[in-house]
Amino acid sequence: MKILVIDATSDMMCIALTDGEKTFSFVSNEGSKKHNSLIMPAIDETLKKSGLKIDEIDVFGCVVGPGSFTGIRIGVATVKALAFATGKKCVSITTFEELAYGENDSQVTVAIDCRHNSYYAAKSENSSLNPVFVGELSEEELSKQNCKVIKKSGASNPDKLIAIAKMKIQANEFSELVPYYLKKSQAEREYDAKNMDKTV
Repeated sequence: MKILVIDATSDMMCIALTDGEKTFSFVSNEGSKKHNSLIMPAIDETLKKSGLKIDEIDVFGCVVGPGSFTGIRIGVATVKALAFATGKKCVSITTFEELAYGENDSQVTVAIDCRHNSYYAAKSENSSLNPVFVGELSEEELSKQNCKVIKKSGASNPDKLIAIAKMKIQANEFSELVPYYLKKSQAEREYDAKNMDKTV
């Protein structure tokens, strides 16, 4: 099974590709503003490492969020385009799933920095997929969790992305890739505010 997974949800974009048991990867540390221009060259470079062509990929995967609004859109749009062009299926992975996967503790809290000393948090039991979102927590609230806390730091782990994708493929959990946003973008909030002013 040949699988290509893309995560553009943070400043460090990650491309992971597997051909059987071997994983090939590419990680960019140039910031989310560069993702749009780097994503296709990064995919090409990862394919060259593996010796595969894009139409040889069996399934595409994408991290759909939470994370950078722009990064989520770039990743989802790219993977959808590749899947459509090659006639292949997709699997959807959340940032919370990548953080929680492989943890042996009975329960863990995974967290993503959403600025202003706050984190989006989710709980996972027994390394299960689909951690349950519990809300926006402060640093103090995170420190009071009665379980291990894992914060998003740096790029995603390519091996974990591939492992989660394989599990979803085996479970036949294919996806249309819907972005996972936890709040509206700044542009959407400004648009809503303008419309609200007009109706008042």
